[in-house]
Amino acid sequence: MTNLGTVDHCKAMYTLFCKLPPFDKIEMPKPSEIKWIVSEDRDEILGEYIPEPHTITVSLARQAHFENICKTILHEMVHMYLYLDGKSNYDRHDKTFKKWTAKIASLYGFDPKEL
Repeated sequence: MTNLGTVDHCKAMYTLFCKLPPFDKIEMPKPSEIKWIVSEDRDEILGEYIPEPHTITVSLARQAHFENICKTILHEMVHMYLYLDGKSNYDRHDKTFKKWTAKIASLYGFDPKEL
């Protein structure tokens, strides 16, 4: 079985999502402008976005399936978008965040509570 939890695979998923709605209408950073971390031992998170510098962490301690890694990257992309849009609460799972994740869940057939 191929391990899809590599930095190169995460960059490829991010690149694809940047070309699909809703991110295709937003100027997102290029994958090379993001520090990517794939962790095997961060079992307290699925993923994390840190804005300065742009960093996305994907933890494999609590996930290994392609679909879950995709959802984690999409989740962190919402945090990144909210930060780029100037929202001071970019790191919260508030009404604005949930509106975005609901839109993405609807587009891709995911449970919004899993994003």
